[in-house]
Amino acid sequence: MLSVFFLGSGESRGWRRWMGVAFWIAVLVALVLYGLIGTRLFYLSTLGTVFMYIVLTQAWNILGGYGGYLNFGMVTFFGTGAYASAILFHYFGLSPFLTAPLAGLAAAIAGLLIGIPTLRLRGAYFALVTMIITFAVQILVLNLPWTQGALGIYMQPIGLTPLGVERLFYFLFLGLAAAVTALVYAIERSNMGWALVAIREDEDAAEIVGVKTIEVKWIANAIACFIAGVVGGLYAQRIMYLEPFGTFSFDISLNTVLMAVIGGAGAWQGPLIGAPVVLLVADTLRVTFTSEVNRAIFSIVVIVIALFVPGGVMGLIHRWRRKKRVEVNAAPEKN
Repeated sequence: MLSVFFLGSGESRGWRRWMGVAFWIAVLVALVLYGLIGTRLFYLSTLGTVFMYIVLTQAWNILGGYGGYLNFGMVTFFGTGAYASAILFHYFGLSPFLTAPLAGLAAAIAGLLIGIPTLRLRGAYFALVTMIITFAVQILVLNLPWTQGALGIYMQPIGLTPLGVERLFYFLFLGLAAAVTALVYAIERSNMGWALVAIREDEDAAEIVGVKTIEVKWIANAIACFIAGVVGGLYAQRIMYLEPFGTFSFDISLNTVLMAVIGGAGAWQGPLIGAPVVLLVADTLRVTFTSEVNRAIFSIVVIVIALFVPGGVMGLIHRWRRKKRVEVNAAPEKN
């Protein structure tokens, strides 16, 4: 059939790709319009948090999704960036809006220093070490004199109305989410993306064929840490008060991993799906259950996805597309 021919052709795949691009552009335009006309502080704040987690999850996705390195320490670099901006404000009076790139640089340096030894580990050993490092950094920040320990650091409020503040961070995090998603999309289709996938599938084989696995992992980790640090620097101004336990909360790392796994790790669309789903479900569960029960529920969800739905939502979509493509190619032509 003629329709079958077009469904299986490269032209059809190109058309579907452009339809996907058009869909995401329409979503972005709708979100921009809502940010301009929306007046409900709760919705603006919630969506701003969703955008912030999309950025963090996309950053995690670079090494965790494409490279297959399960990192439970993303909050370490998020918190490093937050404290870098807070310290620069507290001692030098510099606004976090100006120092966010410096916060990202501080987090990237920390990522390199931590990643040089830890990225030689693999599997569960790497995941466990990233968790331990998070708690170690939390204790370090608690005891350093210039972080003011448990007293924390207060930031200066922005001279805007509550609605103006929420809109400001809404657009900041929305812009970052769009930019970082575009970056991850580009990485996925670059030599670096293919190298990371090769590392995920078989790191030893990747080394044999010439992939510089250690260097690729260091670079990917530094990029992810820089992004997390920038987000942390802006978060410091948004929340206006930092203290070690909240800033380096393990829940932030856990949420990031959950969002990537549920949406689809190793796909640029995964965080766009996983972040809103996890946050909405978490808000719903928070009304009924304690935080410990919430963690248990999400842990069960992750186990179920790992066993029965590998690749998350995007994994299901990719398998469905492959199945349809096979059916179309196998269908007999009719005149």
